[in-house]
Amino acid sequence: MLPPPGTAQIFIAHPERLLAAAPGHAAWLSAEERARAGRYRRPADRAGYLATRVLVRGILAGVLGRSPDALRFEEGPHGKPSLRPPAEGLAFSASRTPAWVALAVTRGAACGIDVEGVHRPVDVEAIARRFAPAERTLLERSDPAERRRVFFRLWTLKEACLKANGRGLAAGLDACSFSLPAAAPPRASFAASLGENPERWSFFLLEPDSDHLLALALGTSAAPPPEVSGEAETCRRVEGIVGGQRPVR
Repeated sequence: MLPPPGTAQIFIAHPERLLAAAPGHAAWLSAEERARAGRYRRPADRAGYLATRVLVRGILAGVLGRSPDALRFEEGPHGKPSLRPPAEGLAFSASRTPAWVALAVTRGAACGIDVEGVHRPVDVEAIARRFAPAERTLLERSDPAERRRVFFRLWTLKEACLKANGRGLAAGLDACSFSLPAAAPPRASFAASLGENPERWSFFLLEPDSDHLLALALGTSAAPPPEVSGEAETCRRVEGIVGGQRPVR
């Protein structure tokens, strides 16, 4: 079923569990997707890529009542994917880590999603130097024990926002700046180069587990919290179309 306009659904699962739910998933993929999967040298990287494609094709097939292998995609100038041809205002965004694959589906609004492991090896201080001044101040004033998690809250929000905008990180890490008020959704401000009004955006932060953060950006104001399908429900949705069964609606 298509989500109501201005709302979002999120689907998450572990890559290996999702692939197990769709044992015939190779038949869903395009020749280009199969070729790309074959270029990954590490099995875990290959599984993450395949699980992302299975998640996108399986969930969108169920939402639209189509066969997963019949879906066609195209990329915008900065790599943002979309259905070809467009489907009833539907928008989607996917992200992955070694532990999780995630998908956001919306209708009538742009969307972007990002999931990150807070313990992955990155030079937090070096990257943060490219953040907006207010964000650097926020990090400097954070409890040292929480600084890495605050950094990844900001990072996932930036990734999600710039995915939704369609510009990607090429726009610069200071193109959008976030504050993290207590007990309230994140708030954004934008560089003039993006041409965005922060009042028309909604942002959400979630935690799939204690080691991961997930951010969602929606191009609509005052959006309600997303409906989240955990691993069991996500896999059930994908299992519903395995073997040519009718998509779960």
